[in-house]
Amino acid sequence: MRRVHLAGLALLLLRGPAPADPPATTQWILATAKATGRGGEEFVSSLRIANPLAEAAHVDLTYLAQSPIDETFSATGDNGAAPKVRVTVGPGETLAIEDVLGTTFAGQASPFGVPAGGIRIDSDHPVSVVSRTFVANARSASGVPGTFGFSIPAQGTGQTVSAGETAWLTYASSAPSASSGFRTNLMLLNAGTATTVASVALLRGDGTPAAATRDYTLGRASAAQQTDLGASFGVTGPESNLRVVVTVKRGGPLLVGASLIDNAISSIAYVPSAKVDAPDDGAYGWVVTQGDAALASAGRLDVFDGVPNFLSGLLVVDCQAGSFIFTVLAYGADSGVTPNTAFTPLAGGGWGFEGSAPESGAWAGTVLPWVDGTVYGSVTFTTLASARCSSVTRSYAFAGRKAFDFGGTP
Repeated sequence: MRRVHLAGLALLLLRGPAPADPPATTQWILATAKATGRGGEEFVSSLRIANPLAEAAHVDLTYLAQSPIDETFSATGDNGAAPKVRVTVGPGETLAIEDVLGTTFAGQASPFGVPAGGIRIDSDHPVSVVSRTFVANARSASGVPGTFGFSIPAQGTGQTVSAGETAWLTYASSAPSASSGFRTNLMLLNAGTATTVASVALLRGDGTPAAATRDYTLGRASAAQQTDLGASFGVTGPESNLRVVVTVKRGGPLLVGASLIDNAISSIAYVPSAKVDAPDDGAYGWVVTQGDAALASAGRLDVFDGVPNFLSGLLVVDCQAGSFIFTVLAYGADSGVTPNTAFTPLAGGGWGFEGSAPESGAWAGTVLPWVDGTVYGSVTFTTLASARCSSVTRSYAFAGRKAFDFGGTP
């Protein structure tokens, strides 16, 4: 496993976060349709693909058809050999694809009996993609023909939910009447090649369960929609402040979203998901936020198979004799080096660690996850009796961000 210099990693850490929803080369539209709703609504989906660059983008669209959800709450239609169509978007152009299932994927919209599904978008240059799903046979109160619907922006790899991660939808509703209140349809898309199992919970505004938690199983690259989510969970009364919590138990990654539908007039809105992003495998740079006067201490943390297995640092230790730099090289299990540190899971999440090296000193601390996939924690370091700062203990707080994945180092 390649490891870069600590200073270089710290510089990587200082790079700002990526802009919101940047163009991407791999992304997904969670749901499209060419179907009839329960009130006779004719749903149709269209795409817009924008190329912001000065050269043409070649874009592959792969249709991932929905599977029906069976009595075991499984949707296992295999989209491993799904139809793919290539389009070209010229420099600075926006390509319009109307009725994408009825035109681009004509005759291929319902291999599993459901004329709806997601679309994977792969391109040789970054593009921006947004869809609109709308009711094509709508009329105004005075009978004038028109449309209404909602847009779903494409989701990139950073918005998928991996094993161990949780996403939630904060504007869900349920109503016992088919002609009043709101209902929620939950949309799921397995972006991976393995079977995925996700638990789904319905919580009220105060955090109490509205129903028992349920597991859903999705096959390879399969898509599914649980219509009228509250009713399917057995919620009997009207609920207008439900939260849907989706945790991927194995497999993944998964894309999650929902539609919110007014039962009286079929008005529809898209509900995007928010995600608790667990720190996944990769190298993280960290900088000290408290503990030395110059805030100069910094280091690296490796996460492998979801667990820290290496922590290094250059720590500035102040004592009566002056300020000195000490090196920490904490090797855990599976680091490729004889371990000198134990990384132990904490009951509330994160890990504690403790170790030592005869040439440098002893250390202990914590590595804690934050909701955006970053980490923070503490290091307590004790120097050797023979060191220039003899038998001194200092504590540091740190914050860290992923610098690179192990699959592709810079």
